Amino acid sequence: MVSKDLIDNVLDFAETNGFNHIFAQVRGRGDAYYNSSFVPKSHLVDADFDPLEYLITSNKSSSIKIHAWINIYYLWSSKTLPKQKKHLLLKNPEWLDRSNKDKYIKTAQYLSDKNSMKIDGEGFYLAPTNSSVKDYLLNVISELSEKYLLDGIHYDYIRFHNTKYGFNETGLTEYRALNKINAINYGEDDSVIFSEFKRSSITRFVKEAKELIKQNLPNSIISAAVKPNIYDAKLLFFQEWDLWLSAGYLDWAVPMNYVVDNDKFVQNMYMVKDNIPSQYHKKIIVGISTYNQSARIVGKKIKRLRNMRFNNISIFSYNVFVDNPYYWKKLKKYF
Repeated sequence: MVSKDLIDNVLDFAETNGFNHIFAQVRGRGDAYYNSSFVPKSHLVDADFDPLEYLITSNKSSSIKIHAWINIYYLWSSKTLPKQKKHLLLKNPEWLDRSNKDKYIKTAQYLSDKNSMKIDGEGFYLAPTNSSVKDYLLNVISELSEKYLLDGIHYDYIRFHNTKYGFNETGLTEYRALNKINAINYGEDDSVIFSEFKRSSITRFVKEAKELIKQNLPNSIISAAVKPNIYDAKLLFFQEWDLWLSAGYLDWAVPMNYVVDNDKFVQNMYMVKDNIPSQYHKKIIVGISTYNQSARIVGKKIKRLRNMRFNNISIFSYNVFVDNPYYWKKLKKYF
């Protein structure tokens, strides 16, 4: 999504090989691969180029649908600060999520460590429990769905960093007020009530975002990349995607079943099959990874999915086919 030639190549590849949907990442680490009035553009993109607009207008095939893939809460992963002065990491440090004992983020110490920041796990996340974060992200959704004629919007990283997180100051204040808690730390950490508060904060965003998108793009497909184990998703990442599907907040769920081990891969799918009502199975698009396994192993998994009546799949990702053209030639026969 950084040049016309590369985007042309994607469209040509999709059309030539029978792909009918493209998830194009237009929000990576708090930046935009499109023209926004308030989100800073990626430093990889020329100021006068709108990659998303070019992708949409260059798509001449009626059989290919364009989805704007956006990272929701994931904000930054580099050990150096963003180049854009309006980046949220610099502009709104109070919006960052943190663990209970994390003073590094709480005191915005990373701002003074700009050339070698301390990275915990995947990096910096926005706080789902902070209502200002929710409002900002809804503005992102609103601008995208008003400005671009999209076939879909795809959420990624729509979850907490891990179980240790959820201690954003504003979020804690809202939690304590909601539950009439006066003592600091009372009812937090591993509390069932606190966990439910974290889950509901993401679900509230998903619900409100759906209403916005459908108002602007009634026929668009709303999807989310989700953890494939529905219990881990709910308990470890506070992502209750089975509810999102059944409540109609999502049109598709895309479980990222990126494990190499075939038994674990199949186990994840049986867990979905046994716990998600059958009427929603057609709304499940199974994510299969190509970056960590051979074309032959991926092909076998596709066959197994077909036998289980999971007929919709998403391949992650196109980059592998660019780096190794022979990979797709081997994989193609399984379709």
